Amino acid sequence: MKIKALSVACSMALAASAVSTTVAAEEGFEFHGYFRSGALFTGSTGGNQALYPASKESLGRLGIESDDFYELAFNKTWALDNGQKIAIKTRLGQHNTGEDAFEAQQNYSINGSATGLLEGFVEFEGLTNTGKMWGGQRYYGRDNYIFMTDFFYTDWSGTGLGVQQMELGGGKWDFAYLASNRPDDNGYGSDESAPLHLGHARADYGNWRVELVGKYMADNVSRSDDGNGNITVSEFATNGIEAHVQYTPKDFFWLGNGFSKISVQAGSGLGASSMLGKSFTNYNGYAPGSAGKGPVGMAHVDKGDKSYRALAYGGWFGSSVMIFPSVQMQYDDLDNGNKSLWWSAMARPVFLINSIDNFTIATEFGYTETDVEGSGGNTLFESSQYKATIAPTWVIGTGTGPAPEIRLLASYIDGKTNGQDNTNANGEQKGEFVYGVQADMWW
Repeated sequence: MKIKALSVACSMALAASAVSTTVAAEEGFEFHGYFRSGALFTGSTGGNQALYPASKESLGRLGIESDDFYELAFNKTWALDNGQKIAIKTRLGQHNTGEDAFEAQQNYSINGSATGLLEGFVEFEGLTNTGKMWGGQRYYGRDNYIFMTDFFYTDWSGTGLGVQQMELGGGKWDFAYLASNRPDDNGYGSDESAPLHLGHARADYGNWRVELVGKYMADNVSRSDDGNGNITVSEFATNGIEAHVQYTPKDFFWLGNGFSKISVQAGSGLGASSMLGKSFTNYNGYAPGSAGKGPVGMAHVDKGDKSYRALAYGGWFGSSVMIFPSVQMQYDDLDNGNKSLWWSAMARPVFLINSIDNFTIATEFGYTETDVEGSGGNTLFESSQYKATIAPTWVIGTGTGPAPEIRLLASYIDGKTNGQDNTNANGEQKGEFVYGVQADMWW
């Protein structure tokens, strides 16, 4: 024990001497966060809860977002007198899957929900000639975000290290390695719990962005028991590759007064189907293209699977109205011969009521279709759905970006599945009306 204590003391002394020539010139602290909370009810049940009345990633989140969520980020920074900088970044967040999350979503009373550490990493500036070096557990690659759908179409979060914004060849480059695990129940050491290894490279040149990702797993299997002791083992892809190209037009698709982005993604194996643009996270298990597989089944893709995705979205700002459109699609050519096409289009016009201070009327309209074709050309599944929402909203801007909103919500949802009209909560062949209230805030 004495030898161990002496070793630790010597190590600390050496570390202290290594940095003793630098003195912190300035310390800083930042507090950021996000939360949404609300209550949503169905008209057909006379006011019972509306848990997930429709898919917000395909129809738009406004008026159908029944789950609450929050994140709290705390950053500590040091600027040293030799020009180097250190940033320690941590983020707490609500557990958004599993039994704890489901109980929280059902409960409108004041009960705390399960919380965990989402991020914990450090950034160094000055170790490389340009850019920042980082290491730890973090959100990564979550730049391709459409706020109307509340989903990141590239999200390679995990634990690892990398360098960001290095200046090379007239552009800015990122390089990273990350590992992530599925939340399987089989525990450490099982071939069903092998981590995903991911290598990422990004280059930004003007309005263009190009990204390449390679993926590898030592094992990728699943086991099923028929109840009679017969276990079936299924093997899936253990490697894959994907690419992403993004272009940022000037203003709103060259029309002025706004912003816009156009993205194209493609991948094969572990970069295709429910794994396109993703690492293992609870959030990604339900993202667009996941086919409802969840965070455990999302890696059940085959080596020959190929997928293609396209996105176009933005916002236009007028004197009395703002319009936020979005169009997205994904085509999967699967190894088993099946082919599927999912696409959606939505728009959120927000009307500024100039005669009433801090008051707007937000609306949102969405339409989506999904078609799955078998290897013989037969139709296996087809569905369509549409939504219309109106949301009177009170909002006050801080003048520095954040603008908290309080809104009333009313939505009508309808559609067809395999040629039949969708049913409401009572099983009746007609659309559903949902209504409620919500507060939404980031800072």
